[in-house]
Amino acid sequence: MTAALLFLLRYRRQILAVVIVLLLLIAQCSARENDQNGCATSAGAAAVGGLVYPVDPNTAISSGYGYREGGEFHRGVDFAVPVGTPVRALSDGTVTAAQDQGVGGFGGWVVLAHTIDGTPMSTVYGHINPGGVHVKLGQQVRAGDVIAASGNAGESSGPHLHFELHDSPDRIQQYNPVDPTSLLERIRSGQTTTTGGAEQQVTARASTSEIVDRNAAAIIAAGLEDGVPEKAIVIALAVGLVESELRNLASEKVPESTAYPNDGVDPGDHASVGVLQQQVDMGYGTVAELMQPKHQAREFFRRLLATNWQSKSLTEAAADVQRPRAELRGKYAAREVEARELFARLVRRAAAGEGCSPVSPTSPGQGTGQGAEIVAAARRLVGTPYVWGGGDEKGATNGGVDCSGLTLFAVHAATGQHLPHFTGDRSQPGQLQMGTPVTDLSHAAPGDLVFFGSDGDAVHVGVYSGTKDGTPLMIHAPTSGQTVTEAPVSVGGNLIAIRRFTTSHTT
Repeated sequence: MTAALLFLLRYRRQILAVVIVLLLLIAQCSARENDQNGCATSAGAAAVGGLVYPVDPNTAISSGYGYREGGEFHRGVDFAVPVGTPVRALSDGTVTAAQDQGVGGFGGWVVLAHTIDGTPMSTVYGHINPGGVHVKLGQQVRAGDVIAASGNAGESSGPHLHFELHDSPDRIQQYNPVDPTSLLERIRSGQTTTTGGAEQQVTARASTSEIVDRNAAAIIAAGLEDGVPEKAIVIALAVGLVESELRNLASEKVPESTAYPNDGVDPGDHASVGVLQQQVDMGYGTVAELMQPKHQAREFFRRLLATNWQSKSLTEAAADVQRPRAELRGKYAAREVEARELFARLVRRAAAGEGCSPVSPTSPGQGTGQGAEIVAAARRLVGTPYVWGGGDEKGATNGGVDCSGLTLFAVHAATGQHLPHFTGDRSQPGQLQMGTPVTDLSHAAPGDLVFFGSDGDAVHVGVYSGTKDGTPLMIHAPTSGQTVTEAPVSVGGNLIAIRRFTTSHTT
């Protein structure tokens, strides 16, 4: 009998004990790795189409996406799970943030970048306790991998998982939260594709920036068409940013609203729908009308302009129309800068007709191309005081504009043409002898300049803006003590000439 065999026989019990211990250790490590790195989706997880529910699909949602009872807008979904619950990756992706403490109100968090239905997106998993993060920055994960254990860290009201979905490849670089409710329900119910009607189609969803621009352009276009001053349009944009992040939202509380084009379905706050969250039972219009951003804008302008809004701050004027709770009245001012930037960036696009619904070609402010842009530029100065000699190609000077200062600004803003600061007479041609002559007012188009006077001498000029109820209108700077306004062409006196500074129309 060999020495090796004798050794095995003598120490067989000890060797067997070591082997058993090693097998137990291997099994324990394998189970731990499977729990932390998620080699496969657990039996309790819901999965569909490469997507996995972040927690047990039977878990109650303690706070949904949207406005909470106290007025705060909650940009995620809270799952009521106890501390230590495994948190799973929604989809295959890359870890772009992994920190178990010190992340503001989150305490600890994990952020993942994914491609979902062909769209780059990111997800957030927050309120993770120290030691509860199981992944590292840059790590590749699969759908269903356990990436963390839920906690109660940061500004948390109790143990839960805070989950966010962002329409951007990296939540840290581009903060674009979207409502994840329909996507989560899709996973929970086992749907492999989204449906129309009540749910927004994830696969056909426009990007958040496209949605914001589209709805902002519609609000601006409605204001320009109706002769609304720039300040009032900016107020409406700020309201849209606060109320809906400029998304045209349907509501679960108003089932009919889901049958119309929308940018998502909100859990519902009373009967509020649409981009400005107007209520269907408060005289704003039918559900079908309220799901049109331009209709909501016009309803807002109608109520705003009926107040002494010009003497108030933006947030006071907005709150007088929206009538929020007292603690919410200051929120509109926080979005004023953003609203002004949207107006400046999109006003040309809106004036050119994008986001505009068909209207009569003689409606105020309507027209095409440069003509509409001339009207839009003139409207930006509505409310500006009359100052003799005021105005240049950049706008008001010395605190105001006069009639020819207004027109030279508007034409230059839209076409780049340089007009003299003079209406024109027989000795000095001025604006009167520039551009293309238009035969009479019946052939005028928005953006044309209308001149008033006698015997070839122009003493006043305005920007023709179309007709309303058959009355030709113009935007002009009347005289000392007044402000730039829109008024019937007839108030200018004796019409002696019409000149066109665009090539958009024929005479």
